[in-house]
Amino acid sequence: MNNSVTKKSYKSVILVIGVLLCIAGTYTHQIEEYTVYRALRGVISFSALGVLLYFQGKQTHPLFACFLLLYGASSIVTIWYENTTLATLAMILNFCAVLFLIRALFPKVSFKNMSWWLIIIFVAMVLLNAFLLYEFVAMMKSMAGSSTHYLFMLLGAMSMVVVGFLALLYNYQYSSQSSIILVLFISSIIFSEVFRGIAYYDFAFGNIAVYAARILLIIGTSLLVHYALMMKDKDEELHRKLF
Repeated sequence: MNNSVTKKSYKSVILVIGVLLCIAGTYTHQIEEYTVYRALRGVISFSALGVLLYFQGKQTHPLFACFLLLYGASSIVTIWYENTTLATLAMILNFCAVLFLIRALFPKVSFKNMSWWLIIIFVAMVLLNAFLLYEFVAMMKSMAGSSTHYLFMLLGAMSMVVVGFLALLYNYQYSSQSSIILVLFISSIIFSEVFRGIAYYDFAFGNIAVYAARILLIIGTSLLVHYALMMKDKDEELHRKLF
């Protein structure tokens, strides 16, 4: 990533792939090929992983790779989401995927240089977001296939709250272009999940929620690739060890 030609190359690649996946998703949904539409959700994550591996090879961030792999696998399993066992497996994979992001972020953030009033604001934001997500997931309780399925819905929602909080702390600590990109990536993924739930259970907005979820997912994974490949200070690099 040391020359402008390579930078332009990866940006062009993620732009073209993103547009093609957006068109393919819109088309398959319009013709009611819902199995293909769900499968394409997994293709988005796997495509992002492929771009990272192509441009970085062995230098690919292992935690990002694990996130994209499990997140994509979760999306593929949702093809059979009406089956309770596979729906539960999809939620487990989704939860585990987010844990890898938490693992990458957690060692890089600290409260040490924050004033008490900022800490209070951050904690209040987390509690508010946690409450809102809990209320949202609670609406789906009667639609869950089993108690285990519902448990991992809750765990998935809470993990999203945690990773969103860590991303904000990371941005506060480093306050750089790359930290903003990371916050936008995680925010896109969180809102994509919210709109996906709204769309699947048909709470509101109709097809707007369907397309919002898909577009935000494409934007989010593209931003992750951009963050991983863009130039940044060495001390901003996220934690890389799996365990």
